[in-house]
Amino acid sequence: MRSALFEKLRGSLSAPEALVLDTDTNDTYQHDATDERGRPCAVVMAQCEDDVVVAVKFANDHNLKVVARGAGTGLSGGCVPADGALVLSTERINHLRIEYLRRYALCGPGVITKTLQDEAAKLGLAYPPDPASYDQSTLGGNVAENAGGLRCKRFGVTKDYVIGLRAVTAAGERIATGFYADNRGFALTDMLIGSEGTLAVITEIAVRLIPLPGRGTTILVAFFAPEDAAQTVAEITGNGIIPTVMEYVDGDAASVANAYKRVDGIDRAAAVLLIETTERDPAAETEAIRAICTRNRAAYLRIEEDPAKAETLWDVRRNISTALKEMAKVRISEDVAVPNSKFPTLVSFVSEMNASSPIRINSYGHAGDGNLHVNFISMTGSAADRAEIETQIERLMIRTIELGGTLSGEHGIGLAKRKYIHLEFDDATLDAMLRLRAVFDPTGLLNPGKIFQK
Repeated sequence: MRSALFEKLRGSLSAPEALVLDTDTNDTYQHDATDERGRPCAVVMAQCEDDVVVAVKFANDHNLKVVARGAGTGLSGGCVPADGALVLSTERINHLRIEYLRRYALCGPGVITKTLQDEAAKLGLAYPPDPASYDQSTLGGNVAENAGGLRCKRFGVTKDYVIGLRAVTAAGERIATGFYADNRGFALTDMLIGSEGTLAVITEIAVRLIPLPGRGTTILVAFFAPEDAAQTVAEITGNGIIPTVMEYVDGDAASVANAYKRVDGIDRAAAVLLIETTERDPAAETEAIRAICTRNRAAYLRIEEDPAKAETLWDVRRNISTALKEMAKVRISEDVAVPNSKFPTLVSFVSEMNASSPIRINSYGHAGDGNLHVNFISMTGSAADRAEIETQIERLMIRTIELGGTLSGEHGIGLAKRKYIHLEFDDATLDAMLRLRAVFDPTGLLNPGKIFQK
């Protein structure tokens, strides 16, 4: 009977191949970029908004949960299916239309972030949000998690560019917000951004574009003490300098990246900063940054104005994630964020954790935004190491909140951090969130078990 029901669903979709029933041999849709896993009953590879409506109504009729999914690059378990749920992939809804004169784009949720950036750049326009997985992650996933990126301090994050959404509710009804509704009524766009697929399934995204900015100078700075690098970050932002990019990499993470692909000048560094100045007055900005770095005992400083040569300096940042995946048995990455003035304190705390723990703990992140990605690494994957990782993650979360920070700068809460959400929000605030969720999804159909602890 169940097989017949799914074949009926197949016949209602826009293409027979849009329904995948063999989810055992093809385990792609059981997980994201974390170790979390679930076993879906089926996968709908939606080709259009109509397919989303059909799938959601089918789930309602047959008491199934629905988990929307993009490229599966998330680091919080946000799109990991509940066992027996229907995975609703939107990666094939990837239409893209750019309105040059009005500087906006209409995008399917399956559009890869870099694809939008490249197509906009051909017209002299830019879509600035650039998560590290920009060449894989989809816009739908970016909206669900309110993704940031290397340039977020200067240009903002996903929510700063989304001007409207089309979506399908848990009841299978189509809704339109912001741009699509002439910006009348409640600000539903803001509610859906960052809701991690728990309120509706995004089917189209309207984003604003800006004139393509020029490129400034790239600066690589190495330090013998991570506290000196963190203090440099605090002083740069404290002096009103907002570089296009300012990335922090601690010495252990830098050594991992350097073993993968060598970058001169960072062999014995305890921390590295990678900075890109704005195009407005790069010479003056570069000199001001150089002075701050020198005052904070920089061990090595390289300034590169040639864009091609500058690209090689960024290898130390871009290669960390790939290098860690190749060397570690278990790697969990958390993305806490604190006010810039507290960034040195957080960096010192992570350094102390690494020194005192039997597991390896290193960090890197968007320093200009106070966003630090802390990696907890086991080379064996043993039960003892996994228990130690959980202990150290809890320490990090508690300390982050003590410093006035937040549990997640851009990865979201998902499965991975739901047990800590009470540290950041009081009961009344959590209750308000749950009541809002119940308005959108009274039966808990969409992405169950995410964000909130059971």
